Amino acid sequence: MVDIIYRDEWGALPPKKIDPDSFMPWLGGVVVHHEGAGNVATDPHDRCAGQVRDIQKNSMYYDLIDELELDLSKTGIIRKEPAYDDIPYNFVICQHGVVFEGRGFDRRSAANDKEVPGSNQNYYAILGLIGADDPVTPEMARAFKEMIKFLQDRDAGFQIKGHKDVRTTYTACPGNLYPYVQRGDFITPGSGTGAGPDDTLYLYSRSQWGARPPKDITPVDLSARTGFTVHYSDGPTTQTVRQIQNYHMDSNGWSDIGYNFLVDTEGRIFEGRGWYVQGAHAYGHNTSHIGVCFIGESGDATDHALSAIRALYEEANLMTGRTLEKTYHGGLPGNSTDCPGAQLRAWVQGGMVATVRSIEYGTAGVTGDSSGASGGGMTQVRSVAAQQQAVNGLGYSPALDVDGLWGPKTDAGVRWLQDKVGTGADGLWGPGTEAAYKAYTGGGSGGGGGGMTSVRSVKSQQWAVNGLGYSPALDEDGLWGPKTDAGVRWLQDKVGTSGDGLWGPATESAYFAYIDDGAGLTVDGSFGPATIRATQRAIGVTVDGQWGTESKRALQHHLNVWAGASLTEDGITGPATYKALQSHLNKMTGAGLTVDGAWGPATVKALQTALNQGRF
Repeated sequence: MVDIIYRDEWGALPPKKIDPDSFMPWLGGVVVHHEGAGNVATDPHDRCAGQVRDIQKNSMYYDLIDELELDLSKTGIIRKEPAYDDIPYNFVICQHGVVFEGRGFDRRSAANDKEVPGSNQNYYAILGLIGADDPVTPEMARAFKEMIKFLQDRDAGFQIKGHKDVRTTYTACPGNLYPYVQRGDFITPGSGTGAGPDDTLYLYSRSQWGARPPKDITPVDLSARTGFTVHYSDGPTTQTVRQIQNYHMDSNGWSDIGYNFLVDTEGRIFEGRGWYVQGAHAYGHNTSHIGVCFIGESGDATDHALSAIRALYEEANLMTGRTLEKTYHGGLPGNSTDCPGAQLRAWVQGGMVATVRSIEYGTAGVTGDSSGASGGGMTQVRSVAAQQQAVNGLGYSPALDVDGLWGPKTDAGVRWLQDKVGTGADGLWGPGTEAAYKAYTGGGSGGGGGGMTSVRSVKSQQWAVNGLGYSPALDEDGLWGPKTDAGVRWLQDKVGTSGDGLWGPATESAYFAYIDDGAGLTVDGSFGPATIRATQRAIGVTVDGQWGTESKRALQHHLNVWAGASLTEDGITGPATYKALQSHLNKMTGAGLTVDGAWGPATVKALQTALNQGRF
């Protein structure tokens, strides 16, 4: 996992405004930059944050009185660009190999210039904090490679370019970093978005994205299908399929996720209720129509997403043996709604024109979000995050980051665990590894003297507690006692479930939600930068750790969409917004809050719990 120093941690100024233009890095990739002429790199490392602050300040507030500057490369005169609204780079990497968040994820860059169309729209911008006369340190080169892979696994395309590659006029940028770009030193084999090759789309089954079992199902024969309906989630593109399922089951009280299939911006297809089960997506049309939901808001649908929806439509026609009616949610009789937004509504009305690609079933598990597939390993038995947690629980050092991302460190950790539990060390966590692991940790056998062991053994509870950072660490001896009881209660409080010391199904579910989807917050009732960032990720606004008007407006929109709150989306939060929030948290997590519209530690704790469980 790439270690990122976030904006609030390095002291960033708030942006003047957020660029509203689209950002589609899956169409391009990453552009590499350097700082400029001369020697720029600084020592010691604790001076680097100040350097990043200076870059932001100079980008946003340089003196515009004299806008003319000498272009030394051409000995001519050019106009200096107006000041930026924020630091122009998405990320900055110093010579010590540390990554600083600039504009960050999902925000259009501004450093790649406008000479080549799409340079800012389709590429992340990463700045190396060195000048033309500074060498590229091994630490910086490693960080660039890891960060680029991280972005490719998340949503960036495969192209890696230097700044000079997206300019029609001369620039020396990225200086000494350019040979690394030319040689392909920043390429990691096997990395990239989850969308697959240009001619292939992947469909992931319920088990692969970790679906909860349905409460009940109503089978539907394909002969009853007459239509195909397009929806949108009206939420952030970062929303996970599991989160949508949680909304539908916990907030709406439905038996399962409402849609038959879902599609994300990368063109990945997720099985919802599937072909043969009645949906819950359109009043009066759940038996006759197959419902497909795009994960995002109006204007977010990409060419990959449109291809995936059209490919599902063609597959539906083949399976039913007839041409299904192309429809959208708000166009169905009895369904007065803006869904699926102006973009998709016009697309359906225009005939759903898109490139039709073949659909194949995915062979690895995914988290069900838009941050990319895990990238390796085997996840049919347990998720990457759960594998990382298990490795740490057996004492692996240095401990893995429990981030759900597959890489060489996780591969090495899983092989170490396999060797430790006495099974083939191939890095693939299949049924054999699971059985050997359970046998090693005590399986389902009870421990002595207390606790609950019907779900997992005392020894397994002890390593889970230790794996979440409990101190002093418990002895993993399989024996129940006051220390283990205290440790389990500590874990329950951390993952947001009842702290009774009894590890039952509710604790097991909350524990895996915490390590798989959750925000990893300490449930302390403090609405600080970490909780703000996690909330911003959930509601789809710029993740900067600063709770301003845009974040508040996004919260109101989130509550309107997912809790039917009917709030005015004005960015002014008060009792009405807080009452809607409290009601939503009560539905999603059983928080038991008094719905009084008062913002305080109890509401924040419930929010932190919901974020940890992926239920917000």
